[in-house]
Amino acid sequence: MDGTPVRVNRLAVELVREEWRVVDRWWTEEPVSRHYFEVVLQSGENAVVFRDEERSCWFTQRGA
Repeated sequence: MDGTPVRVNRLAVELVREEWRVVDRWWTEEPVSRHYFEVVLQSGENAVVFRDEERSCWFTQRGA
């Protein structure tokens, strides 16, 4: 497995549209290191998910 998400909220990922990394606050006690993916799900819905590399867990980003 290469770290690319294959399922989001139980729906298969059909396409990865974009991916990027954010590394910030590395000089603090709470650094931010995230790998983001904009994906298209099996339902046709777009989603942005990220892996928090400091805590080794996945999150779905919610819109405002």
